[in-house]
Amino acid sequence: MKTIITPIYNGIRARNFFRTDTYRELIKDSNIRLVVVVPSTKVEYYKKEYPETNVVFEPLDILGETTWGRNLNLAALNLLNTNTIRLKQVLAYYKHHSKLKLVFWRIFNRVLSPLPFVMSAVRWLDKFEPTDSQVAALLARYKPDLVVIPDIVFSVDRIFIRAAKRAGFYTLGMVRSWDNLTSKGVVQILPDKLIVHNSTMKEEAIKLAGMSAKDIYVSGPPQFDWHFRSRNMGREEFMKSLNIPVDRRLVLAAPFFNDYVKSSVNIINTLTDAINDGRLPKNLHLIIRYRPTNAEIPAGMLKPSEHYTITRPCEARFTVVNEQSPVEDYEHSQADVELLMNSLAYSDVVINTISTLSVDAAAMDKPVINVRYDGDPNVPLKYGVKIFYHGHDHYEMIERSGGVRLAWTPDELIDQINMYLKDPSIDREGRARIVAEQLEFTDGLSGRRVAEAIKKYLNAR
Repeated sequence: MKTIITPIYNGIRARNFFRTDTYRELIKDSNIRLVVVVPSTKVEYYKKEYPETNVVFEPLDILGETTWGRNLNLAALNLLNTNTIRLKQVLAYYKHHSKLKLVFWRIFNRVLSPLPFVMSAVRWLDKFEPTDSQVAALLARYKPDLVVIPDIVFSVDRIFIRAAKRAGFYTLGMVRSWDNLTSKGVVQILPDKLIVHNSTMKEEAIKLAGMSAKDIYVSGPPQFDWHFRSRNMGREEFMKSLNIPVDRRLVLAAPFFNDYVKSSVNIINTLTDAINDGRLPKNLHLIIRYRPTNAEIPAGMLKPSEHYTITRPCEARFTVVNEQSPVEDYEHSQADVELLMNSLAYSDVVINTISTLSVDAAAMDKPVINVRYDGDPNVPLKYGVKIFYHGHDHYEMIERSGGVRLAWTPDELIDQINMYLKDPSIDREGRARIVAEQLEFTDGLSGRRVAEAIKKYLNAR
């Protein structure tokens, strides 16, 4: 039996692994023992959800890196030569109001990030960060044949890959999300092999992380396999499950991004007002989808209406120790996954701000509108659309695709909804371009490809 160790310390990463064919294909092989290292507060949940006999859940609460490690990571973040990082510096200014820090980090980035030796310097300096003794002991106990790092830019995963590489274990890395290589800084420790979602990410891994092309495998994102499979629940059954009249047309509305909810509330109230006064069809219904991390909308902020239904995914909540302090995390149940898939499949239009939901919608050929105005004109600048939503490297590809419409005013938003309701084929070519660029595969087999790649590297050892 061969042993794989992987740390899972993030709810999204857990969904993308456990709720996909990646996990199911791996555990089919009785010659594989899968050791999953998780926060102690999640162990019992995982054991109940995933009771397979060749899976071991090891509780380990990671306290984070030393002061040296945290400062090095801050420098690495600001040394990446991308527009997203420079945008993050501006956002930090609006949050902390320190012009001195903004000027310092901007000069730091502009002067040093283009230099060819920057990545090597960061990785040399990482050698001075001590190996985590708990992780080292765990690796010594299990002696894994392969260490799978599901998120090479996440701090906890960096602690694992550091310990694994120093102890001589073979490492296979992955990138959790489409923006990670352009937004999280210089990758401090490279894995031996890397799995990415698409060819664009492969190019980013070569250019921005310094990976060799021969060590990168393009799999497609496993969590998007669900989009290309038939639904277990029909439209009428889905509508009845949410107590929505079956003759309603649906708009999936998720205009949330941060903890400031007043702008989102005002956008939703604008839409229900438009339904009531006839600017939008009377048979329109909003499925309001919270993000898992969203703050609850206080009672009384949303106007009463029979034209919306609120859905909030991820009721399984946990407090985990991360970065030396407790943080809140969540887990996606299978019902959460199916709620998203059905909400997309049976909606006529999808509204969000800047989100993977645009790619989700495009994968199902659903018209997408991105809100580009502040629902609350008095929103604090650090939460404002004008500050945050322009200049992200990964999202500019979405905007250039022609597959999304940008609504700059409430009237534009209403007009675009009406346009798509009348003719959902508008912008279909752009949506297809998003799918081709971001997903690359539409066969529903990406999870299986990831599992096969893991087994390939495991058996090559």
